[in-house]
Amino acid sequence: MTTVAVIVVAHGEAETSGFFDNFFMTRHTLAHASEVMAISKPLQLFISVLSGLKNRSRFRKVNYASPQNELTRKQAAALGNKLEQHQEKRVFAFEVLPAFSATPPFFEEIVGGTRHYDIQIMLYMAPVENSLNCGSVCSYLKENYAGHDLAAIRVISSFWRDRRFLDVYLDHIFQHVESGSRGDAGRRSLILVFHGTLVADAGGNDPSFHTGLEETVTFAGALRKTIMNDRRNSFGQVHVSFLNHDVGGEWTAPSLEQTLNGLKKENAEHVALFTAGYFSEGNETLLKAKGALLQSGIASVSYIPCINDSDAFIGYLSDRVVAAAKQVNRLNSEKGGSHGG
Repeated sequence: MTTVAVIVVAHGEAETSGFFDNFFMTRHTLAHASEVMAISKPLQLFISVLSGLKNRSRFRKVNYASPQNELTRKQAAALGNKLEQHQEKRVFAFEVLPAFSATPPFFEEIVGGTRHYDIQIMLYMAPVENSLNCGSVCSYLKENYAGHDLAAIRVISSFWRDRRFLDVYLDHIFQHVESGSRGDAGRRSLILVFHGTLVADAGGNDPSFHTGLEETVTFAGALRKTIMNDRRNSFGQVHVSFLNHDVGGEWTAPSLEQTLNGLKKENAEHVALFTAGYFSEGNETLLKAKGALLQSGIASVSYIPCINDSDAFIGYLSDRVVAAAKQVNRLNSEKGGSHGG
């Protein structure tokens, strides 16, 4: 039987409001970012200390702890259960493990600890890949694996271009909104929120790394168009907006705040929000996006949760994992060899 390690990789967030948890989360985040952006070590340290203090104060004030890591563990457990039920379990012995970029257990450690498996499959939990998320995993693999070993590894990404994934998102959205006539749909709006990115650096130049902007725009346009054309749709408007940071240069527009302000001025009857750029709830979805929605002053609002560990999503992931494992097995059979033992 072929052994397969499936590594579910998320960014990872501090699970407490403690200073050190938040400090080290930011340190690891900036360390990865510095691989493609010029961030000096003194600046990384300063930002990390500031982030640790700020998050400790902010999280304790609202009695908040990020659920992202626990949700990633639930996604991994649900995926493991789904793979146990898959018809291909006669061929493959799957072990599914959660890992993180910014908090323990770090993906580098989990990848190294499962190197003896016949196949290693990485699932980076974001709909759009860029140099700072999936790209970081790929860079690590290229630096630490030789050609033969790389042949037994697959990184599953590019969810944004998969029609089946789009359908999973559509069903999820419409399961969380009330269907109805389009009579007053003109005053009902849906906001699709994505992770923002740099459009130009502080000097006005194109970013020097792969930001995922083109993929995000393509995915957002396809999702918006498909929602508008769906018979279940009761929204007159579907907007695309971004959660941006305030450093480094020019960011994607419109920001979520700009979109919410515009809808308030238009006296929107109801606004629903879905953080389409995220696979699990965390600081940005709950504190920034949902927080901005609730504080927008719009009379009627609703928040559609992230896809998290929904059964349809986990089923989709299991099929992608099995397809990747079968591809590696087929290639190994053609070459007359195998990886590991």
